[in-house]
Amino acid sequence: MVTKKIPKDHFVINITKEILKKRRIVQSQEDLCFHVLNRLRKYDPKFVLSPRRVKNLVIKIPNIEIKAKTKKMPKMTKLEQCPVCKKKVDNIYGKNLLNKKIHIGYICRRCGYTTDLEALMPMKYLFLWKNKNKTLFSK
Repeated sequence: MVTKKIPKDHFVINITKEILKKRRIVQSQEDLCFHVLNRLRKYDPKFVLSPRRVKNLVIKIPNIEIKAKTKKMPKMTKLEQCPVCKKKVDNIYGKNLLNKKIHIGYICRRCGYTTDLEALMPMKYLFLWKNKNKTLFSK
């Protein structure tokens, strides 16, 4: 029987940072998991990792931006939690021509996921590395 090992969170986070610093952008959750798992298995071939776990750990890294491409759904039930990070979402309100407040969508304050009342389910994630300390005119 083959034994499996689960890597520690900080180990996965550090490897993910290295990969995104080098690549700058990864096109999907599965692709990111593939790259991280390949690097992990250089340390121990018994390591296992799921794409969902990688995404949940990436949310904790401030230099990584996650963008979610969504699919349109004709009927939407009330959205209680973010489909990306599972935290509570806030309502987005706008005003109509009669100056009345109307509900137009949802936003997650933790990961930045936004949706209108039709787009709900994430289909694909995009992971971007952001250099927060570098500016165009820095020395």
